[in-house]
Amino acid sequence: MNERPSTRPLSRPERRGVTISALARLRQNRTARIGVVAIVCIALVGIFADVLASDLPLVCRFHGQTFLLPAFTHPTALATYDNARIEAERSPGDWALHPLVPFGPAQTSTRGALAVLRPPTLFGEHPLGTDAFGRDVFARLVHGARTSLGAAFVAALAFVAIGTILGALAGFFGGVPDAALARVIETLTAFPTLVLVLVVQALIAHPSLGTLLTAIAFTRWPEVARLVRAEVLLVSSQDYVLAARALGAGPWRILRRHVGPNAFAPMLVSATFGVASVVLVEASLDFLRVGLPPAAASWGETLSETREHVGAWWLLVFPGLAVFVTVLALNLVGEALRDALDPRLQATVGEGRPGGAAYEEPPQA
Repeated sequence: MNERPSTRPLSRPERRGVTISALARLRQNRTARIGVVAIVCIALVGIFADVLASDLPLVCRFHGQTFLLPAFTHPTALATYDNARIEAERSPGDWALHPLVPFGPAQTSTRGALAVLRPPTLFGEHPLGTDAFGRDVFARLVHGARTSLGAAFVAALAFVAIGTILGALAGFFGGVPDAALARVIETLTAFPTLVLVLVVQALIAHPSLGTLLTAIAFTRWPEVARLVRAEVLLVSSQDYVLAARALGAGPWRILRRHVGPNAFAPMLVSATFGVASVVLVEASLDFLRVGLPPAAASWGETLSETREHVGAWWLLVFPGLAVFVTVLALNLVGEALRDALDPRLQATVGEGRPGGAAYEEPPQA
């Protein structure tokens, strides 16, 4: 007779083999590679935003002093200076290496003149134009990449951690904690996330990036908790978990050694899609001007200016394209991760059985 597939937990070498198999499938996915490259490029733009656009030089010698990366160090001697003033007051022997665009995200004037709603000039001072306050759109976009991706990753990490912990505890222990969590999830998921975040932001006198991240984290965790709870309920009924309980293993050891690794895949996929959704929520809130402070560089805040200046097409096209490319790239990676970590795709002989445990080819009758 044929024997049923083994339900024993994966050993470390077997788990490593399944992980390598998933990574191999992920590398073979062309859309995943495109998404990863796009995300890495946007992240690098955000990290090196001060190299691409800043109101201070990258390195300079000014009035007998040498300053290295003053945009990062903010020296007191250059507190009232910008690139234009440094060029105007250079002494003999002074020099400066300026960034690609010599304007900061909050800088509203150049050489004493306010450049308001200037259209893009590819080889001019403002390659992507200026907004209604005279701020350089290119500088706003590259610094906005840092704000949007940084906020999205932090908020996604927070609500994935909250949802994973609560979902795992509720699914494993059941009873009153499980029932209480189910009612909370049903209540929160009945309202759109944007509405809940709007309410939280409206109740705060002085909204900031920290309050925005907190509001998103405490309104998005039910989605992750529901997925993790379902996965924990499935794994908890497996024979190897029942055997571990019969052998006297404590609940925390079972959660850490057996349940946790199986819940990692949905948690990772939820985090990827969560980053994309946070980027959209943050841009939407800034578009409604209830998110970050107006002075903060943000894609949504630049988009919001098109409501008063319809003819300034560059205020709509460039930040809208940045949001679109970022969300699309994150969704491509999320879809690829979900396919690579799908247990049904791991059910090949010698790689893994459905459900994550190693598959043993049944002997012939």
